[in-house]
Amino acid sequence: MNKVPKIVAALLASLFLTSAFAQPDQPAIDPGAIAALEKMGGYLRTLKAFRVEAITTNDTVLEDGQKLQHEGTADILANVPNGLRIHTNNDRHERLFLYDGKEFTLWGQRMDYYATVDAPDTIGKLADMLENKYGINLPQIDLFRWGTPEMDKTAIVGAMDAGPAVIDGTTCQHYVFRQDDIDWQIWIQKGDYPLPRKVVITTKTDDARPQHSAEYQWDLAPSFNDAAFTFNPPKGALRVVLEDSRSSYDANE
Repeated sequence: MNKVPKIVAALLASLFLTSAFAQPDQPAIDPGAIAALEKMGGYLRTLKAFRVEAITTNDTVLEDGQKLQHEGTADILANVPNGLRIHTNNDRHERLFLYDGKEFTLWGQRMDYYATVDAPDTIGKLADMLENKYGINLPQIDLFRWGTPEMDKTAIVGAMDAGPAVIDGTTCQHYVFRQDDIDWQIWIQKGDYPLPRKVVITTKTDDARPQHSAEYQWDLAPSFNDAAFTFNPPKGALRVVLEDSRSSYDANE
C-alpha cells in the first residue's frame, strides 16, 4: 500500500482543521460569546475595590507604514465609585492619574508638570468628562465600562468562542469579537471569578493594522488608604492648565 508523504498528510490535516474551525453555517454572532462578555462585565461591576497591573504593548505606525512597538505598564488602583489611581510607565513617558471624588490630577513625572481640575463624583462620569472636555482617554478605561450601558453591544457585528487557553498559568476561555473599525480578542478567566486576563485590539481603519494589547494581574483585596488618591505636588513641580480641547489624546500611547 502506498503511503501518503508526511508533508502531504500535514497539509491535509491543516485544511481539515481550518474548515472545521470556520464552518460557513456558523452564526456571525455566537450568543455564548456575548453571554460570556455580559457575565464578565456584571462581575466586574460587583467589585468595590481592586488593583490590577497591566503589561501593555502599543503599535505606532510611521508615515511609510512601518510599525514600532512600545511596551509599558499600567498599575491601576480603584476604590469604586470615586477613588482612582493609575500609574503608567513606558519608554516614552511616565504619568500618574489621580482622582479622589472631587479633583482629578494628571502628573507628567519626567517633565514634572501637573494639572488639576474639578471632577464629578464617579469614575464613570470622570472618564466621560475627560474624553468630552479634554480629549483624554484614561488608560484601560474599558475595565470600568464593561457591564454598564456604555458598553454598546449593538456595535458588535461578529462574535466567536475560540476555545480554551492559558494566560500566565490561569485557565481562560478565548473570545473573538468584530466591530466596524476594530477587531478585538479577550481571554476571560474560567470559574467563579470571570476576570479579563488579556485583551488584544486591532485597528482596521489603518492599513497597517496596529494593535494594542494588555495582560492583566488582579488583586481583589488591595491595601490602601484615602491618601492613595490625593496629589501632593513635589517640590519644584510646575502646575499647568489642562486645556479645554477637543483634540484627541490617548493616554494609552
